[in-house]
Amino acid sequence: MNRIQFFFRTIAPIALFLLLPACHAQKLLNKIVSVSVKNKPVADVLKLVGEQGEFRFSYNSDIISGDSLVSVSIQSVSVRRFLDVFLTGKYTYKETGNYIILQRAPKEKNYQITGYVFDGETGKAVDYASVYSKQFLVSTLTDDDGLFKLRIRDRNFPFTLTFSKVGYADTLLVINSETDEAIRLSIFPRATDLDTLVITNTKENNSWLTRLFVSSRLRAQSRNIGQFFVALPIQASLIPGLSTHGPLSSQIVNKVSVNIYGGYTAGVNGVEIGGLFNISKKDARYLQVATTFNAVSGNFTGVQMVGIYNQILDSLSGVQVSGFGGLVKRHVSGVQLSGVASFSGSLHGVQVSGFGNIARADVRGAQITFLGNVAGKSMKGLQLGGLFNYARNLKGVQIGMINLADSSSGYSIGFLNLVKKGHGAVSVYANELVPFNIGWTSGNRKLYNILTVGSSTNNASKAYTFGFGFGREFILNDKLKLNTEITHQNVYLGDWKNRPIVYRFQTGLNIRLSKRLAINAGPSFSMLHSVQKEFKAGYQTFTEKGFFQFKVNQNTQAWLGWQGGLSWNYGQL
Repeated sequence: MNRIQFFFRTIAPIALFLLLPACHAQKLLNKIVSVSVKNKPVADVLKLVGEQGEFRFSYNSDIISGDSLVSVSIQSVSVRRFLDVFLTGKYTYKETGNYIILQRAPKEKNYQITGYVFDGETGKAVDYASVYSKQFLVSTLTDDDGLFKLRIRDRNFPFTLTFSKVGYADTLLVINSETDEAIRLSIFPRATDLDTLVITNTKENNSWLTRLFVSSRLRAQSRNIGQFFVALPIQASLIPGLSTHGPLSSQIVNKVSVNIYGGYTAGVNGVEIGGLFNISKKDARYLQVATTFNAVSGNFTGVQMVGIYNQILDSLSGVQVSGFGGLVKRHVSGVQLSGVASFSGSLHGVQVSGFGNIARADVRGAQITFLGNVAGKSMKGLQLGGLFNYARNLKGVQIGMINLADSSSGYSIGFLNLVKKGHGAVSVYANELVPFNIGWTSGNRKLYNILTVGSSTNNASKAYTFGFGFGREFILNDKLKLNTEITHQNVYLGDWKNRPIVYRFQTGLNIRLSKRLAINAGPSFSMLHSVQKEFKAGYQTFTEKGFFQFKVNQNTQAWLGWQGGLSWNYGQL
């Protein structure tokens, strides 16, 4: 059997069998008819068409009124085309045997409501008023003429529309059935008691990021319906306003929020991931991750991670990790980590950054950075800064090159420690090393730092000293104090490279002569380490200093010494 014989004997009969029902299914609706009548009942017109096509119509008189009089003139068209024109497209047609069954077409689920909103007192159109359905979670805004168009996803009547705008009382309108007419509604200004100052919460508008990345229409709607919030499981968003929740995204708290570029939500109670950014109008918790920035206008609890910048306008309980900088406006209870800088209100925890930490209020914990730390109020804990630390009221420990405080009951450890309302004095004194010395002390009584320079007045035995140290002051009575100090001093004896070093421990009584002036004197113990064997002419040798001199090792000797002089106290008494 060749291929042609196989086709006609096997394939062709099967194809013909499959095509016959399709051809039969369309034969009645495809018949050509012509109708020209005037003021005839609908039933008679349909009977006339059926007689021409040799079939009959079947329909329910409740949906097609057979007694209605019509006039129609259509020539040489298919039955289907005739029915489309005659029944205006509101019905479906189905062939069964020698019958065409007519049925009402199912209604579309989507339904659009249009209308206008006016001021009930002035009669003027109200623009940027929110129109929304709590039942269907859809919303829109009126335009400059007060016009709104709202598409409802389901024709489930009745339902309620809410009309809201800042400064106006919320107005509810019940929609009982479908209507083609535009709604005309008046809303009235909210009564205000001028004797009472009312402060409203507008935290979402305080963020410059919200103003930059969220349209004015979305922000206006957020203000209008600021008291309406819903919790839903999930949302997906491309950009703010273009999401599965539409313009109502700012009123919905999600358990999971996935934002391709960025999203604007009421909050998150689970996980939020943003391709570029996430913006939350209220609180968020558990996990928020983005590449560019996260902005939360309320509180955040959990872990917040971003490549560049994190912003929380209320408080943080947890961990904030920022590639560039992190801001918590009120309170941090946890850890703030930033590549460059961290900012917070009060801090109960740890701030770590590459260049700087700033806490505007109290700190209880640690601030650690390469450059500097600032505590705007009290500091109870540790400030460790590579260059400087500042605390208004230090109650802990500062470690840095420069430590600053307005008042201090703690400890500042660094090259320069300044306390505005603390210990400060300038001294002129003599000791067994050189006869003329000037010392400057700054800090508090618990711990103050000392900078000192000295020189010999004898040109035949010159010597110059300069050094740094720490001290502590003990108050014995109103007139008498005891100072203990440790200093590290360099001695120049004509050779900078091999200059000797003196480690000196000294103590002395400080007797107040007047409100600011005091005399002090006491013993000391010194150790001199020197590899310098030959001394230039005119410089001291330091071979015989003090009393009870003894050798510690080949390059180190020690002795007992003394110091005494006057000091002027310019700090807090």
